[in-house]
Amino acid sequence: MFEIAFYRDTNGNEPVKNYIDSLQAKADRSKDSRIKLTKIFTYLELLSENGTHIGAPYVKHIEGEIWELRPLRDRIFFFAWRKNIFVLLHCFVKKTQKTPAKEISQAKRNMQSFIERNK
Repeated sequence: MFEIAFYRDTNGNEPVKNYIDSLQAKADRSKDSRIKLTKIFTYLELLSENGTHIGAPYVKHIEGEIWELRPLRDRIFFFAWRKNIFVLLHCFVKKTQKTPAKEISQAKRNMQSFIERNK
């Protein structure tokens, strides 16, 4: 079993948690938000239970230590911290076939920031 943690920046913002919270706020009136939330929670549970061994279509290795969780068009970047913790770094809605370099760069910056502050 793996623990899921949210990356928190130096200002106290948690990008992935904030995204999930925004979907929850819209869930009462938006079927799309409810579907996204259900998928995200299902994928997070699978990640927690099986780690990256669940493979495609649930997770994909991006580069280095960065992986992505792939519910619908949402992408949630994460990395493994210590032995049994996955840290959710950054998320975005994928609109093109290729993952934008700026999104990967943001995930890398968040990972470096997390590592530096949690040595």
